[in-house]
Amino acid sequence: MKRGALGRAALASVCTAWLVYGCGDAGEGEAQGEHTAAAHDHAAREGGDAPLADRSVYQLADPWVQANGEAFRLAQLRGHPVLVLLFYGTCEHACPILVHDLQRLDAALDPEQRVAVRYLLVSFDPERDTPERLAAYAREHGLDPPRWTLLHGDPDQIRALALVLGIRYRPTGDGGFSHTSRITLLDREGVVRAQIDGLERPQEPLLTPLRAMFAARDDAASP
Repeated sequence: MKRGALGRAALASVCTAWLVYGCGDAGEGEAQGEHTAAAHDHAAREGGDAPLADRSVYQLADPWVQANGEAFRLAQLRGHPVLVLLFYGTCEHACPILVHDLQRLDAALDPEQRVAVRYLLVSFDPERDTPERLAAYAREHGLDPPRWTLLHGDPDQIRALALVLGIRYRPTGDGGFSHTSRITLLDREGVVRAQIDGLERPQEPLLTPLRAMFAARDDAASP
């Protein structure tokens, strides 16, 4: 199959599911999350061969390139709660603040939770944010693998992911981008559970459903 064909088909499937079900607000996400978290966690424990949910971001199956130059598929994050940020490395205002917001959230987690959570940063400036530049960015900001993954992709991949996450961006003509400042929480199956917009926002809308995922997993594991 031609590279990208599977990803485009998956994008159509994911977007159709979102049009039917909607992304939902934070309250709906928490309510739905309580109902589905145990099932998703069970699928994750059973292994990566279980079918993905229709609304899973991991339906976007085309490979990306990590900061270390290796190929990476989004579904490699399956089994972990994931916080996602679209950014660009030369951003001097919003993006560094958003990265710091993720670091603050990470610091608010219990040590056991922190080990399980993953952070995914995807650049929408593939021309300048090469894998080498992303590796330097990770070092400069203390984003240690494997918990922090920075990805380089082609323009079609980036647009597809941005569309699924409801993120808009466009070049401003001066080397910068105008973009949505949004952090997204995915559950262990890659389904959006919560999102917050803006800089230095209160983090409970992300922390509450994130902690609920761990609570649901603990309950499911109890005899």
